[in-house]
Amino acid sequence: MMKQLRKVVGLSALATLVIVGVSCSSGDSDGSEKTSATTAVVDSTVAPDSEVDSDSSLLAGSASASVLPTVNGTTDYLSEAPGWNGATLDPNDIGVYVESFDQGSVDVGNGSDNASWVHDDIRATALALDNDGERAIVVAVDVYLIISGDSDEIVRRARELLPEDWQEVPILINATHNHHGPDSVFSINDDWYSHMADVVAGVVVAAVADLRPATATAISGEHRFGMNDSRDPVVFDPRLNVLNLTSSVDQSAIATVVQWSAHPEVTLGWNPPDVPNLDAICLEKGWDADSCSAEGRYLTADYPGVLRERLQVAGFGEILYLNGALGNQVGPGGSDIWNVTTAHPIGDGWNAPMGAEPVAGCEDLRCRNLARTEAIGAQLAQAVTDLLDRAEAITISKVAFKTESFYTNLTNIGFRLLIADGDLAWQDPVLFVCEEGLPKTDATCVSDNRELETDPVLTPLTDSEIRVGNVLKTRISFLDLGSVGFIFMPGEIPPELVIGLPEDFDTNTAKYYLDAPGIHAEGVDYEFPGYLTLLVERDVLFTVGLGTEALGYWVPVAEYRLKCLEIALPVGVTCADLNARGIIEYPDAVGGLTCKKITDDAAALAAYGDDAAAVAAVCRYGQALGRELGEPEGHYEETNAAGWDLVDDMWDAATRLFGAQGSGRINPDNPGYTIQYPPN
Repeated sequence: MMKQLRKVVGLSALATLVIVGVSCSSGDSDGSEKTSATTAVVDSTVAPDSEVDSDSSLLAGSASASVLPTVNGTTDYLSEAPGWNGATLDPNDIGVYVESFDQGSVDVGNGSDNASWVHDDIRATALALDNDGERAIVVAVDVYLIISGDSDEIVRRARELLPEDWQEVPILINATHNHHGPDSVFSINDDWYSHMADVVAGVVVAAVADLRPATATAISGEHRFGMNDSRDPVVFDPRLNVLNLTSSVDQSAIATVVQWSAHPEVTLGWNPPDVPNLDAICLEKGWDADSCSAEGRYLTADYPGVLRERLQVAGFGEILYLNGALGNQVGPGGSDIWNVTTAHPIGDGWNAPMGAEPVAGCEDLRCRNLARTEAIGAQLAQAVTDLLDRAEAITISKVAFKTESFYTNLTNIGFRLLIADGDLAWQDPVLFVCEEGLPKTDATCVSDNRELETDPVLTPLTDSEIRVGNVLKTRISFLDLGSVGFIFMPGEIPPELVIGLPEDFDTNTAKYYLDAPGIHAEGVDYEFPGYLTLLVERDVLFTVGLGTEALGYWVPVAEYRLKCLEIALPVGVTCADLNARGIIEYPDAVGGLTCKKITDDAAALAAYGDDAAAVAAVCRYGQALGRELGEPEGHYEETNAAGWDLVDDMWDAATRLFGAQGSGRINPDNPGYTIQYPPN
């Protein structure tokens, strides 16, 4: 879930290398109970390499370090943090109280201001790969989002420290999308972010220094425990992809890469009970009666932290967790979580067995506390262990990287406001102005040079200007290891854009749409150009959401609805009248296809005659003002999406990236979902 856009209506404006606790891990793996697993098989126009060298020349190295804010230059306070201690876990203990950090007040990514408790470590982990001089470095950081401009600055700092022959190697910085870490997007503490960037740079250097001959195993299975889709259509990508690397010299562990798809927001919105000394802490912090709460003020890595601790104890080396197709909205909310036992096994992970008991501290299967977090992470770790028990060795025949940049319209004017005020990202994002009527390329798009302009609606409301640029540049990338591949997707991509829609989607809409009819584009009306696994096939294909970029939610334009608000309309014009006369499609909204049409074609807008200004206003302000004043029912995600062209523009870039053409929404190999209980 994306954090609410700040400061839209009536809101106020918002070099020394530090390496803390860099570590490398080693050991042997073990596992027990098996889970079902399948190797993904999809249609493809790009086949994996058939030639595999018998003698691997692979080198791999790993390292990790804490990116928590420091106290007296260290994170020694972690010795008092409870962490994920299994059977002795207190489900309500949010951790060690920290009066103040060296970097000052640090807000929580999708929580509240002034983080004051730390439950467990938040880390950056790097994996360096070298195959006969073909090289790449993959990094996972336990934070909310990392926007590409910020990622680029982290990469720049890392390259300054690397050996000369590594300074041009691709470094792929990815956020786990942790909703309980220091805010890395909207309310950034610059000193902490700079500290984090230096730590990540140091981890990259340490991973390269750790390079050693390596062997690899990889496997793809399925896992559903803690996965729910809270926005129609209900479509999941339950694939669990795992790559394990060990030393070919002494069989010690190097690293394990895990990719699964669910928001790390297990306790989002939970108000921890019985926090020790809370009244005194509120007094000390200056929190009044209305804000005296620990809700959203504790730091934790969420279930990826549990996964890491469990797998490291089991001897799987450094753990990189990469999230997947979690957009619109796949996560633990609305899922049944129970105490998995022999009597009440995990089963299919979706449907709780009869008589299943809640986790510690809960009265039902959906309450929120840290025991729920621990259960989701522990079962994910068990699923990884079970998969690796039967995984086979692979030969990494290449380490080839390619990327495809593309321009896309920044239709969410709220982002332009936030960027103008410095309330989005760490580094100032680059926006562009492009020549109208021409394809968006480096030849037709130029930087807006951070130029600002007033807006007739937003400026009077917020006393802020907006950026002139209304186009941004992003990328989709592919790391090819031969039989294993990694697609790095620049946002919270919904599963259907990755694995396609089930075969019965158009004919059995009641199965996939749980909201009342008419709220969403249904069946054949839910249009998008294609799904990524249609374009590339690998034995194990990692599809990484928020991969080196973070552009919010990705909603097909046919599914868009933009809020009609009279505050943005010409005097005397009402939304009800526009709808009654058939000018806009819904009583409170206009459809995305309409907005795209009038934005791309001036003649289409002119065809509305005297209503043209009103329709244009709904399209211009519907995303940003909808978030503040009430978005159309079931359409929150559009308010936190950069633009309605994202899906189509990424697809065009993906076809160029993979040199493949094709389209189609339906994937006959996607079985759909089999949830028996009605999700929230």
